Parts: sequence; C-alpha cells; structure tokens
Amino acid sequence: MESGHGRGLQCPRTLRQCLSRWVHLGFGMGGRQPDSLRGDQLRGSHCDLLHRCRVPVPENQQEMTRGSIEYLLCDVSEVRETQSAHPWLASLLSPAEVKRSDRLRHASDRIAYRCAHLVLRLLAARRLGADVRSAGDLEFTRCCRSCGGPHGKPQVTDAEVSLSRSGTMVLVGSAPPSSPIGVDIEGRPSDVFPGFDDYVLAPSERTSNCTNSDRRRLELWVAKEAALKTTGHGLSVEPNKLEVVRTEVVRTSEETSAIDGSGAWASSIRAPDYPEIDGLNLASVPCRPSHAAALSCVDQLPVTPLTLSDLLIE
Repeated sequence: MESGHGRGLQCPRTLRQCLSRWVHLGFGMGGRQPDSLRGDQLRGSHCDLLHRCRVPVPENQQEMTRGSIEYLLCDVSEVRETQSAHPWLASLLSPAEVKRSDRLRHASDRIAYRCAHLVLRLLAARRLGADVRSAGDLEFTRCCRSCGGPHGKPQVTDAEVSLSRSGTMVLVGSAPPSSPIGVDIEGRPSDVFPGFDDYVLAPSERTSNCTNSDRRRLELWVAKEAALKTTGHGLSVEPNKLEVVRTEVVRTSEETSAIDGSGAWASSIRAPDYPEIDGLNLASVPCRPSHAAALSCVDQLPVTPLTLSDLLIE
C-alpha cells in the first residue's frame, strides 16, 4: 500500500499551512476543515414538526439509492432558507461540529461550515435508509491516512461520503460502502498562482489543448482533488503525479470540459505509481460558470443529482 507521501510532503494539515497563500492567489483546498466529528447530539424538540411535512417515499427509492451515486450541489443561502422553514434542522449538528465552526474567524465561514455538515448528515441518513430525524445521531470520524490525525476524509459506517465547499457553494456526495467516492468544487480565480502548472499538471497535460485556459486548469484541479479525496491521500500525493485521460472519444472544442465528454464517466486517472489511485473514474458536476466541480469513484455507477427537498423525505 502506498504511504501517501509524495516527494517528502507530509500530512495534508502541514501542506495546507505551506499552501495557505495559494488560497488567496488561486485555487484553494475547497474549504476542507480537519476535525473529529461525532454524532452524539440528541435530536431537537422541533423534530416532531417533520410529521406535518412528510413526503411519501417512492417504493423503489432505497433500491435506487443503494445502487447509485447521489450528490447535492447547492448554495449556502438555499440551506439557510430550508433551515428557516424547518428550524429543527439546526439541532442535527453535533457539539463537535458546532464547536469547530465557532472557531472559524469569519461569520460567513462559520455559516458555510454548519450548512455543509448539515447537508452531509442529511445525505448520509438518506444513503443509510435512516429517518431524517436521526441524522443527528450518526457518528462521523476522520483519520488521516498519512499521520493518523483526526482529519481527512469523513467516514460513517455502511456508507461512502465526501464533502467539499468553496465560498458559498457546497458539494456533498454519497455512494455504497464498497464504492469509495470523492468530490471537489472550486471557485474560478482571477488568475492561477505562480507555479500552478508545475505543481498540478502532469507533463503531458502542460502541452495539451485541454489546458490552454484557466478554466481547463481549474477542471483538472478539481478532478485530481476529487480522486485524491476518494482514496484519502489528499495532497500528500502531488497532483502532477496524476494524469487525467479520456476513456472515450469526444469532440474537443472551447466548450468541452477538460474532464467530461458525452458520457458520465468520460475520463479517468492514470497514476501507475499509485495503484490505489490509478484507474479511478471521473465525471464533471454541472455548476455555475464561476465554479468547477467533479466527482470520482472506483466504480462507474449511475449518478443522480438531488435537491434539498429530496433529503427531507422520510
């Protein structure tokens, strides 16, 4: 098994400190926050209100959920509107999540953190077939595969989940427990940071037509971050060790995504030095022009986008 270290880089927490200035100059880390999350928060007294707004569950919903990838992409403002309509949702966050959000300096970051982790809980509950009111009882853990610290990819029993946020945008995905998944979303910067191509792009990508614009560079960045989140390596493996390759023939144009073509899984990762990462499947996630988003999975499962209303179905 790979150690998860690339050319002397240590665990993602240390790397984030080294790259902190890049967040302001160019592509960031998607707002990941290291923390140990435990779902020991009891459900709030408002939960009984959900009985008044139940939506019938399609009989085949659980079967569809078990065999597919589901993701939700939304703005923080949408989550806050949903919370206003259903105040009991705030009680689903664990004390650790609330404490971690309170340590963030800016109010906007505190709000975004809470909204993102609320959506993560709701999506995980849906994946597990649990009552939405029990989402606060789910226990999440994080364990860095490089240093063993309480940060890294979120984990919950019997499901695969991944979380990313950038500014006010939140992207959360879930998959069956046997199909590791990773998601990433980034806002489009005014310019990339100096040295971006050397750090992020594989040698073949530096001369490709797919990297002739900052937009395409951003698409490759989120694709590689999603892949590295899938395995839990994070940026302990340098992105330039990964190459995004087409797995089907697609028409190349200015409008064509650098990671997606006519199919949901039109690209994959080539990383012969990292067998666990090599061959991971990639798909772009449709989003507003100001952002780019991608998901990665070991398996080519059907992909289903969800809305916040879908997560409130009992």
